[in-house]
This record gives sequence, structure tokens and C-alpha cells, in this order.
Amino acid sequence: MSDRPQQIVVFDQRPFFEQVLVHGLQNRIIAQERVTDILNDAPKGMVQIAEYFGSQYLRPNIEAARERIVNLVSLFLEENSAGDLDKAARSLRDHTFLSLSRGGSEMLKSLWAMPEDESFGMLVRQSQKEFLAEWSLRNLADYRQALEQRRAYQLTISAALWFAERLGVPESSISTVAVESIIRTAMLLYLSGSMAASIPNAAEFADILAAIRKKGLPAKGRKLVKEIFKELPEAYQALASRQLNRLETEDLPRIVDASRPLSQLLRELEPLYFLRDFGPEDASQFDAMVSHEWQKMTGGKTDDDTLLTLFVCLATDTPPKRALTRTAARALIRKARTDGFKRPPVLAFVRSFAPYEMQDDLEALWKDFFLAAESELLDASDTTLVKALTFLKENCVVL
Repeated sequence: MSDRPQQIVVFDQRPFFEQVLVHGLQNRIIAQERVTDILNDAPKGMVQIAEYFGSQYLRPNIEAARERIVNLVSLFLEENSAGDLDKAARSLRDHTFLSLSRGGSEMLKSLWAMPEDESFGMLVRQSQKEFLAEWSLRNLADYRQALEQRRAYQLTISAALWFAERLGVPESSISTVAVESIIRTAMLLYLSGSMAASIPNAAEFADILAAIRKKGLPAKGRKLVKEIFKELPEAYQALASRQLNRLETEDLPRIVDASRPLSQLLRELEPLYFLRDFGPEDASQFDAMVSHEWQKMTGGKTDDDTLLTLFVCLATDTPPKRALTRTAARALIRKARTDGFKRPPVLAFVRSFAPYEMQDDLEALWKDFFLAAESELLDASDTTLVKALTFLKENCVVL
């Protein structure tokens, strides 16, 4: 057996209030008369708390109130003394038990008033009463973790409002927005060299991406970013740097990737940015840009036969065509039986390329067609492919 001395660590599970009271009595910081005062005050506070959360006449409510009031006092004492028992004991000696309980309650009310996330202007917030019911039973570690998190949310919101003000965006127009998207949008504007003092709409956002793809980032963009960081308050520097880094490492590689259709890129990036509302004329411009690839694939045709021809090609991993020769149709059927007939590629194609207002109808068209097509095209008893070919002729364009 080792001769090394064994160290025993004792974890005190008692509420901090109880630890402070015992420590204060043992070290003669707190007199016995003060304990009497606490014993007189505590029931009054328990009744008030029980009545606030339910009824003072129900024993379970009183029991819960006892736990709540002890926890509120413990929260206040431990937070304000940083865990120092001597300092906490002096506070317990010099202040009434009810005032310490109110101090803990005020800590939680202040926590409740802080933002719950990085959205500006929450539509739904937990009521203060519900919040206090939960948090009056939580420990100091939970409180400190939540406080740190909510302070970070508040800082992000403040930084976003700083950028919003520079870009002429009133607070009323950014309700429920993920505020990091405002900072990210500002970084994109400056990095792209835009001198615009406003947030772009969707069409202008598309123009910015197209310009970066075509010409790259202008030299003046880096200069603008440096100038903004000189003006930016120090407290917001890290937040803005983080969004700039995300833009450069996550978004820019996708923006300059010419193999990625612009319509797909817009749908991927738009949720990450804050764009202002736009009118019908802007919408038509945006839709025209988004649907460019769709027009290219469909040749401007919107009839079901042409679209289903494209879809069956995609479902068999065959280069999409608007019409099939009989030979190509037979080859497609054989490929479907060998490699499978897949639904997801068509749905992905529709969501990535089709004009938004057509997407639901196109998905419904494909859903209705798919089950019948799967049955007819994959029927192993149709060894001559006659039935399958007839089905394609009836629903697709087969020359």
C-alpha cells in the first residue's frame, strides 16, 4: 500500500445560505439575535412567495416557497460575495432576510429582461412569472452560465444595431431578425466595395454575388473594411471579425465557384444575410435571375410532357433532355432497371432551379407521376419493354 498521504475533498451540498449562517455563528460574525430575526422574517417571505406562485394555503406551495426563498438568498449572497463566507456572513448580518431574498429575485428579473437569443425583438417571451418559477430553484452555476450567454447575445445585438444605423436601417424593421445576419451583410457590402448606405434587397444581393463571381473582390473593398474597423467600437471588433471570417472562408469559395448555378447559390446564402423588403419590380428582376438556369434546362417550355421527360432523365442519372428518341427511351428504361429509379434528384432539381411560384405544383406533378412510372418502368415481366415504352410515350416526349 502506498505511503503517499490521501487527500479527501469534501463537497458541501448544503444551500449557500446555510453554509454562511453556520460559518457566521461559528466565527461570531452573526449573533444569536440575528438568527431570531431570520426565523421571524422567513415565514413572511414564504407566504408572499407561495401566494405569488399559487396559494399560501396549500402545503406543497409552502414547501416550495421555503426552498425558493432559501435559494434566492443563497444566489444573492454567493454572487455578491464571490463565494467568500466571511463577506457573505457580514452581508447576512447587516441586511434583513427579506431584503436578501428580494436581491436574489432582482438578479433573476434582470436576467429575464436580457435577450434569450441573438434575435432582435422576440415575438414570444416566457413570462416573468414563469421564468421566476423555474429560476428561483436553479443554482448559481446555472445563473452565471445564462448571464454570460445573455450578455453575449446583448453585445451581438448592440453591434448589429451599430451597423444597422450606419446602413440606414431603423430598429422597427429588424424585429425577430437573427442579428448576426446584419453584421454579415454589412461585411459583404464593404468587402464588395459597395458605398451604398443601405441594406440590399434580394435583387441587389444577387447583383453583388454576380459581380464578385465575374470580377472578384475589388481592392477598395479591403480598404473599406479596414476603415470600418477603425470606426468600430472595440467591444464589437471580435464579433465583426468573426462574421468577416465566415464570409471569407465559407461564403466566398461558393460565390466564386462557377460550377455552382447562381440560382442555387442565392437560395443557399440568402437565409444567412439580412435583406430589405422589395416590391413587385424587384421581385420580377430577382425571379428572372434565379430562373435563368431553369429557362436554360427547359428551353422555356412549361408543358407537363417536357418537364416529365427532364424528370425521368434526372431520376435515372441520365443527362437531362427535353425529348427522347425511341432508342434513348429504351436505354433509359434499361438504366432504370439496372441502377434504380430515384425520386430525390428531381425534388432537389425543382427546389434549386424552378421559379418559386412553380415549385409546389411541380413537386405534386412529380409525386403523382413517380409511383406509376416506378411500376411501369421497372416491371420485370415486360421483357420487350413495350409496356414501358408506351408509358413513356403517353407521359413524356418520345420522338
